[in-house]
Amino acid sequence: MARAPSNLAGFKADVVRSLGHPLRIEIVEYLEVRGRSVSEIIGHFEADASVISRQLAILKRAGVLAARKSGLNVFYSVALSCVPEFLRCVGRHISSKKM
Repeated sequence: MARAPSNLAGFKADVVRSLGHPLRIEIVEYLEVRGRSVSEIIGHFEADASVISRQLAILKRAGVLAARKSGLNVFYSVALSCVPEFLRCVGRHISSKKM
């Protein structure tokens, strides 16, 4: 009989799942240095606002990003500081395996 995952394992799975799209990974990497407004993020990626908004919501729901409202603007920043290092680690591993 399979053991049900713990809540902690479930939360970890949610974080990893939230990183399962290239645009979401690029958003996390873009926000690593500093928080940015939604309009800055949309402008940087030149993507449809609804697409960016959906990706931000997924990352926020998983706890990877934090959002704060200032006037009419919403600013996103990385809330889970270990995620950018995890992504760099994965990148280094992949780069070292290339022939």
